[in-house]
Amino acid sequence: MDGFRVNSTDKEIQITVSRSLVDIAAINNLLTRLRVEQLVKKANFTEEVVKVADEIKKSWWEKNKARYMEGPLDGDSH
Repeated sequence: MDGFRVNSTDKEIQITVSRSLVDIAAINNLLTRLRVEQLVKKANFTEEVVKVADEIKKSWWEKNKARYMEGPLDGDSH
């Protein structure tokens, strides 16, 4: 994928993204989500809790995806 590069070692994954494709706020949102998912895994929630969380995420995404899908790739010059 142009503008994106992923390098993986035994201990870490490095992701490089062209600044022209993504602004820092989007990267911070992604990192926040990854941190939350890490905490969820550590908490070892029951399947029912995971199901409810998935429903909440789906509902949130349906309400907010238009806001996140617009941006530099769509010609928006934030």
